[in-house]
Amino acid sequence: MHTAEIARRLEWPPLIASHAEISDRSGIEQCEFRMDRSPLGVWWQQTTLARMDADVLWGPHGTLPLASRVPAVATLHDLTSITMPGRHRLKTILSFNLFIGRSLEQAVRVACVSRAVADEAMRGFGIAASKLEIVPNGVDEFFSPGGEEGDYLLFAGTLEPRKGIDDLLEAWRSLPAPRPRLVLCGDPGWKTRVPQEQGIDLTGYVTRERLRELYRGARAFVYPSRYEGFGIPPLEALACGAPVIATRTGAIQEFAEGVALLVEPGDVRGLHASLLRLLGDASLRAGLRARGPERAKLWSWERGARAMNALLREAACA
Repeated sequence: MHTAEIARRLEWPPLIASHAEISDRSGIEQCEFRMDRSPLGVWWQQTTLARMDADVLWGPHGTLPLASRVPAVATLHDLTSITMPGRHRLKTILSFNLFIGRSLEQAVRVACVSRAVADEAMRGFGIAASKLEIVPNGVDEFFSPGGEEGDYLLFAGTLEPRKGIDDLLEAWRSLPAPRPRLVLCGDPGWKTRVPQEQGIDLTGYVTRERLRELYRGARAFVYPSRYEGFGIPPLEALACGAPVIATRTGAIQEFAEGVALLVEPGDVRGLHASLLRLLGDASLRAGLRARGPERAKLWSWERGARAMNALLREAACA
């Protein structure tokens, strides 16, 4: 999402190079595309991409072709393959961990999606603060308020351990009867199995249109993630006017402080208390519904694109 949303807003249409076909080109039709098929993305990056000529190279997933002499900007979303290797597949760990340190050293500038990620880069790799720039994720005007409050709690995201699904289930089950339905919206990840249980709706993948409907109608949107580099779903929920309960991780505290109820990651008691408070206070929900969309307007994709444009211009002149 980050790559496409930023690329479509750059000052000049970029050439998007890939080792595999990009089937969904929605919003980036104006870009040029080059595909050199390879079964291993990391091999393609370190060989084929390394030989390509350009004014500037953007590595949107952190790593860069180390043999390239093109000035480059690397985007860092998180460092979980290093700090949480048990939550990634082996090929991801190898392709990222082996190259990220030298990639960050090689990059002219490093774009971080949140202050939290920038702090991790400075602590973990000794990257100078002057080399880092915050290029945040955002939300577009498609996600907007509308509709009436429904009778369900909503989570949206990949169903995996990092997202705190077990914390959410424990807090939800401890609510007094009659408790609202719990809607879990998103693709199944790994190492997480949600039991078939009365009151829990598993939607699987939904379209953007359906997701907007769910955000708008939620009595509360709950996002108990244990770790985020940024945390886009709570921002989308705020933009749609959903009262939000989320954890202080990634950029969530940066964009949601004062317009959502925030708890510490892994604090099931705090999550349960926030659910009770929000469900029992209609005026609190109404206040959050009013303030959330205004806050979300400050976090547009245009903001991130302006920052990336500046970094790419700087790198091209280096």
